[in-house]
Amino acid sequence: MVSRKGGGEVEHDFLIYIKEYHTGKQKAVSSAYLQDRFCISSRTVRMLVNQLRNDGNPICSGDNGYYYAADREELIASIRQMSSRIREISKARRGLVKALEHFPDDNGQLRLDLDNEAEKR
Repeated sequence: MVSRKGGGEVEHDFLIYIKEYHTGKQKAVSSAYLQDRFCISSRTVRMLVNQLRNDGNPICSGDNGYYYAADREELIASIRQMSSRIREISKARRGLVKALEHFPDDNGQLRLDLDNEAEKR
């Protein structure tokens, strides 16, 4: 994490702040506010939220911003919203893979096995 403080310190402070002041959907906070509050970029806000979620913290998001889940229902709603976005991103990915037909590589191949390429890395 790029920030003025050490990454772990910002991550800890960010979690404490969200949990203390923004628990529940009705207390959601915008990314812009978090950027100003912690002197970080929008990208860093997304990275922090992602890392905290990866660590098992119930950081949810909705139309009004980010919040710490107040109950199981809020968490399930956020999981459903995320699952819907994953499905839409997957459809877009399939469309881009199909578009590879218009861009053959130097060997004249039209398709690329992207999943196998990712596994090799």
